[in-house]
Amino acid sequence: MKTCMRCLALGCALLLASNEAAAQSPLKSRGAQAERFFQQGQALLDAGDLDAACAKFEASESLENGLGTLLQLADCYQRTGRTASAWHTFLAAEALAHYEKDREREQLAAQRVAALDAKLVRVMLVVPMTSRVPGLTVRLGANTVPASSWGAMIPVDPGVQRVTASAKGYEPWGVDVDASRGEGKHFRVNLPTLAPARGEQAAAARGRAYRTAGVVTGSFGLAGIGAGAVFSALSRNANDATTCVKGVVQCTPSASNKSSYSDAATVGYALGGALLATGVTLFVLAPSSDNVEKNSLRVAARYAGNGGRVQLEGVW
Repeated sequence: MKTCMRCLALGCALLLASNEAAAQSPLKSRGAQAERFFQQGQALLDAGDLDAACAKFEASESLENGLGTLLQLADCYQRTGRTASAWHTFLAAEALAHYEKDREREQLAAQRVAALDAKLVRVMLVVPMTSRVPGLTVRLGANTVPASSWGAMIPVDPGVQRVTASAKGYEPWGVDVDASRGEGKHFRVNLPTLAPARGEQAAAARGRAYRTAGVVTGSFGLAGIGAGAVFSALSRNANDATTCVKGVVQCTPSASNKSSYSDAATVGYALGGALLATGVTLFVLAPSSDNVEKNSLRVAARYAGNGGRVQLEGVW
């Protein structure tokens, strides 16, 4: 019985140890890989292959955020002339050293930050309120610049920097800033108001045409209704008119004027109402940039032997 209990306890201990080892294995593996990248970067740096060395230090730092790696990577950036990248990395190293209470390396990083500050090339992106269309995205190189940084000085590495702006429904815009020989210089980039995309321009023109046609048609409709009201009033007043036939003692009211006015009022109301309804429909269904290819409207006049009609055909 005692032997069985010992075997059981030993098995549990081995299982626990294997679980702990499995949990720690990925961390140890990442740390070992980060160390290998760091050593390779150091060797490349000693050999003078700066770009390849920086790439190895970047790979090491992505696996394990170490203070020594950050300092070495920042130094590598500075040697290759990437002053803004070096400045940002020394700032990160200073913050990490402060967290780890490493006063010596914190002071070293702060000194390197101060030395680089005067050499930085900076770009200011000015975005007026008239240019801030909905969904506007501004990029400096491959990085998106948040609205909170518009109007602020942004450090960039020397070289040609691409500034772009885009938004849904608008033509994209871009400009190159040549900061290759601008140590310590400041550049100002004013973003214009983006032009609507070609499809949007066509839709806007169609919308204006529809709305104009709607207003004109609706105005004629109101005029027709007004004319119908006038003829209706004349029809009611026609009862007061009388016609006397010569030689006949009794005079009778004439129905011809009343009938004509009544017919004219009916036509005025009917035609005016149809035109007004058409005008309102044209105005409401005017295409916009959001419903291109979605809405279509056609107005057609249909004639028959006993009269005519105005027909609206639409797709929504």
